[in-house]
Amino acid sequence: MLTNKTKFYFFLIFTTLIWGVNFHVSQIAIEHVGAMLAGTYRYILGALLLGAFMFFKKPTEIDIKQSLSKWKHIVFLGITGAFLYNILFLEGLKHTTAFNGVLIIGLTPLNTALISIPMLGHRLKRKEMISIALGFMGILFVISKGDLEVIRALSFSKGDLLILGANLSFSFGNVFIKKYLGHISPLWLTNLVTWVACFAFCIYSVGFETFVFPMDTDFLLAVFFMGALSTAICGAFWFISIKELGAETSTLFTNLVPVFGTTASFILGEEISIGQVFGGILVITALLINSIQWRKKKAIEAVSL
Repeated sequence: MLTNKTKFYFFLIFTTLIWGVNFHVSQIAIEHVGAMLAGTYRYILGALLLGAFMFFKKPTEIDIKQSLSKWKHIVFLGITGAFLYNILFLEGLKHTTAFNGVLIIGLTPLNTALISIPMLGHRLKRKEMISIALGFMGILFVISKGDLEVIRALSFSKGDLLILGANLSFSFGNVFIKKYLGHISPLWLTNLVTWVACFAFCIYSVGFETFVFPMDTDFLLAVFFMGALSTAICGAFWFISIKELGAETSTLFTNLVPVFGTTASFILGEEISIGQVFGGILVITALLINSIQWRKKKAIEAVSL
């Protein structure tokens, strides 16, 4: 039978689904404003929604005391795990291809597991190593559409290094939560980290962006999707899952982001290849190997009445 952690697996699947679709939604927003300004609006809305929710579901005194005692860690996480990640990723995409970017982001499970070794004293289990290998192979098939020549033609540029930095920032943040902030309520922590990132984005935009706010329906819906779903709800689900399942298991689900992203492309009219379908199967298999535990049935002894 399935373990009682099934709901957290659902949280992760839902989160990666939204994040996969978010690539397409973000393109709609960026057609109206610059990438960094779109990110600023996203985090403003996400922070306001989380703040409003916490107004009704107030944090406990313990959460407040613990967050005050760890305020430096929370600020550090908001800047490195959210703001810096977005800066490096968006800047990186200016100097490299989306293919290279998605491929490097696919290293998240591996990088998280490797960072967990010195920070958490984690030892990779055999099933984790198999899951990481299968997941990465699946991503290669998904984003290359099964064309091995595309993979062989890879080259690394300044943009690739920036995106690698973004990936390391995100991976480090996952482990950082587990090591230093795992005792704080995930929802309260999500709220605080989102506000830190929001302030950082606002400061950045004031210095480098010209503020415009289009009233087009598609732009407003895109910002709502990015802020309410991708940032607020999925941010909470992500932090909750890391606390309950661990950073190593949770980050394996990031392999589903390119799978869902590709599926969204197919729904929107783009063709999908057999190689991408095969890659999706590899990714799902990797998640099943690492995430689902089956309990062995105990032998039932016959009892005479």
